[in-house]
Amino acid sequence: ADFVAKSRWEDCPASAVAVVRGAILDCLGVMLAGSLEPSARILQAVSLAEGGSPLCTVVGAGRRTGAVWAALCNGTAAHALDFDDTNFTLLGHPSAPVLAAGLAAGELALADGQALVHAFLLGFEVETTLAAVINPEHYDHGWHATCTLGTLGAAAAAARLLGLDTAQIRTALAVAASQSSGLKENFGTMTKPFHAGHAARSGVLAALLAREGWTASEQALEGPQGFFNVLGAGSRRLEALDTLGAPWKILSSGVAVKPYPSCACTHSIIDGALELRRAHGLRPEDVAEVTVGVSALVPRILIHSDPRTGLEAKFSAEFSAAAALCEGRVGIATFRDDKTRDPAIRALMPRVRMRVDPDIPGDLERHMWTRVTVRMGDGRSWSIGPREVPGHPSKPLTAEALREKFEECARLALPEDRVDSVRQMVESLETCPDLRSLTAILGP
Repeated sequence: ADFVAKSRWEDCPASAVAVVRGAILDCLGVMLAGSLEPSARILQAVSLAEGGSPLCTVVGAGRRTGAVWAALCNGTAAHALDFDDTNFTLLGHPSAPVLAAGLAAGELALADGQALVHAFLLGFEVETTLAAVINPEHYDHGWHATCTLGTLGAAAAAARLLGLDTAQIRTALAVAASQSSGLKENFGTMTKPFHAGHAARSGVLAALLAREGWTASEQALEGPQGFFNVLGAGSRRLEALDTLGAPWKILSSGVAVKPYPSCACTHSIIDGALELRRAHGLRPEDVAEVTVGVSALVPRILIHSDPRTGLEAKFSAEFSAAAALCEGRVGIATFRDDKTRDPAIRALMPRVRMRVDPDIPGDLERHMWTRVTVRMGDGRSWSIGPREVPGHPSKPLTAEALREKFEECARLALPEDRVDSVRQMVESLETCPDLRSLTAILGP
């Protein structure tokens, strides 16, 4: 709490601010595209009927609602396509809950762009530092860290923007901890993106309550029956708390920007399959078998071997490999419901086998790597070994590729001239005198 309250803009490294700008651009793009998805549309309809004073923007919808509802809608939209960034310490999606909470709280506070950038950096730092205390055991136990830890990051960002002091921020984090939830069993359904929205909503609500004098335990995180002991699954590395801002986690563990709109564990599979198809001119009808070697953690994440919806397909090794080999390109349209019924993809899926490969690294930064081997009917065989994919912190997307992704996503929800205006504003966000000049153009 003290770290969040006393952080000074002058102490934020320019390199970290640059990464924040890129993360916000990427997250805003997928939030705009995701605002058109069924999960986002349902929440927008409910918020229209149930929402509070229209003070905050529902991105992509062309209307406003209460701050808590806006955070819920925008966080869900940001994660609706599973196209938002990841962090390997968090083992989840850091930007969606923090940005959604920051936009809502920032509008309430009449904040400028610099304040949003600063709050985003602090929220990212809080959620990833807390993750280092309890992950990977926390995630492996079944908790979806985007929600459980993202709630705390969202609370930190919202509290900073609303001008809370140290005691109030401590209360906000305690209230957020009691709202922390999210089960991995819901992967492949609308409830997974809801987790990001719930985290954003909970963070904003916690900060608003704390501002009004709410009370909560000062030991809600580290107490005997607190967050770490209850949700830590036996892990409790409290020494990680001493690393807040030293180094900044957005620089040390980094941001992994997604090149494909699916679970990050499918990306190496997709990338390997696409490269094998390009390099060898593969035709799916000639493929006898595809073997996907994964780390021991992955089978508990890619849980849909026979997906029937696009959301389930995002968590399917079998579908991801088959779609890449059949179509030669993977994008938003790949994970529509009708694609799960595509005859060519369905014909190839039974020939895809996922197995645990002991040679795949199991550490946090590399556990999503895979080995993709294709054996042809004539006996020939080719393989792509474990490696990082584009967007990995060690192999970041170029500035041009990041812009292209943003523009492709934003065009789904915004007119062309507005897409360019949003991009330019975000790329110099810390100079924006009023956040509302950005939020005002985030609708059709």
